[in-house]
Amino acid sequence: MSTSAKLEQIIERVGDLPAMPKAVSRALALTDDPDVDLSEVADAIQTDPALSAKILRISNSPYYGMRQYVGTLKLALVVLGVREIRNIVLGVAVFDALHTRKTESMLAGDFWKHSFEVAAFSKKFGEHLKLTVHGEDFVTGLLHDIGKLVLMRQFETEYSTIYAEAGGWGETLCAAEDAAFGFTHADAAAALATYWNFPRTLVDGLLLHHPNTAVPLRDAIDPVLAAVVRLSNRAAREGNRGGGSGDPAPAGDPEAWDIISGRIPELDEPARAGLLAKFADAIASVPVPRL
Repeated sequence: MSTSAKLEQIIERVGDLPAMPKAVSRALALTDDPDVDLSEVADAIQTDPALSAKILRISNSPYYGMRQYVGTLKLALVVLGVREIRNIVLGVAVFDALHTRKTESMLAGDFWKHSFEVAAFSKKFGEHLKLTVHGEDFVTGLLHDIGKLVLMRQFETEYSTIYAEAGGWGETLCAAEDAAFGFTHADAAAALATYWNFPRTLVDGLLLHHPNTAVPLRDAIDPVLAAVVRLSNRAAREGNRGGGSGDPAPAGDPEAWDIISGRIPELDEPARAGLLAKFADAIASVPVPRL
């Protein structure tokens, strides 16, 4: 079965996925036009004041690496560019859409903090590798675990038990999810992103943030982006201390590093661990903006 066919099956299995908010849909439609007027994009987003405030908080977060403070959406669009803001809009919109009574307890824990840390690691990687992805490294890292929210939203009682017994993350959790549902939270994340017509590069990054025996990283539209998100996820959880929940250490993911080595071939295993530690030090004391 092809990846797209499986994601379609998951969408049917999960059912009742949230619709894209109107303000987001309008903003995305406008930003499909490379010659769009920035004021028009800003006006579309500002019809949702809460969304606007969150976009500015994230844009100005030290995690995001903005070099100057921006106080308006139009200025953010000028400084960061339309594609960067478009990706932040996507990230915020997904979390808003999945923030329900059923997912509240998960979001109240370290879920948002971990998501932001993975986004920050991914952005550091993107800068180091000189990726020209216009914020897709950050937003893919931010959204990598949204499948957990999808599963909690749709199967609260069953998934709460699975999540707790598996320790909440890692390949142990993926195995438990697959045994219970026939797919994992990575599959569910990619299914939601497909349902919302996200770029295929982002869909692949979500799908492959854990090893997937059916889909190798090299089959991704952007294998480097997918590898960056996988390494960032492990690094944010375990830093340079080694793996947990059955996972290897971040620096020990040979499939991901094989992809990365095309850009930084000089890095042996200790140097890889040192690079991840450098990224971790850079983001260790940075406060996470409110969701």
